[in-house]
Amino acid sequence: MGCIFAPLSATAMRNIQPRMAGAASGVLNTTRQVGGVVGSAVVGAVLQNRLATSLQDQAVVYSAQLPAQFRALFVNGFSHAAQGGLDVGRGQTGTQIPLPPGIPAAAAQQLAQIGKNVFVHGFINAMRPTLGVSIAVILVGAVSCLLIQRQKAADSAAKGREQVRQRQDKAVAAGR
Repeated sequence: MGCIFAPLSATAMRNIQPRMAGAASGVLNTTRQVGGVVGSAVVGAVLQNRLATSLQDQAVVYSAQLPAQFRALFVNGFSHAAQGGLDVGRGQTGTQIPLPPGIPAAAAQQLAQIGKNVFVHGFINAMRPTLGVSIAVILVGAVSCLLIQRQKAADSAAKGREQVRQRQDKAVAAGR
C-alpha cells in the first residue's frame, strides 16, 4: 500500500496550484476513503451472498457421504447458516455446529469432518466471484488510465500542431 499511495498522491497533486493544494488534497483523500468504503461493502455483500449459496450447495453434495438419518439435518443446518449472519475468520472452520444429543462419537466425528469440508470448499467457491469483482474493478481502472493517457497524448499532439500553425502564420505575416 505504501508503494501505491505515495506515488498516487504525488501524481494527483503534481499540477495543482499551491493555493488549491489543500482543497485538492481533501478531495483526493475523501474520494479514496469513499472508494474504500464502497469497495469493502460491495466485496462483503458479494462474499456473503455467494458464501450462503455455496455452503448450501456443498452441503447437498457432501451429505451423500452421511448416513441417511443425518442428511436432511446436515443440509438444513448449512442452508440456514446465513440467517443468523455469517462469521468468517480465523479459527472458524464450520465445525462448531452444535450436534443433537445422543449421536455416536464416530458419527459426530464424521459430521465434523464433512462440515469442515463443506465450509472450506464453500468458502473457496464463494471467493472466486468475489475476487472477480475486484479484478473487474482493477481492469476498468487500468483501461481508464490507458484511455486518459491516450487522450492526453492526442491533446498534446493537437496543441503542438496548433503551435506550429501559429508560428507559420506569424512567419507568413512577418514576411509580407
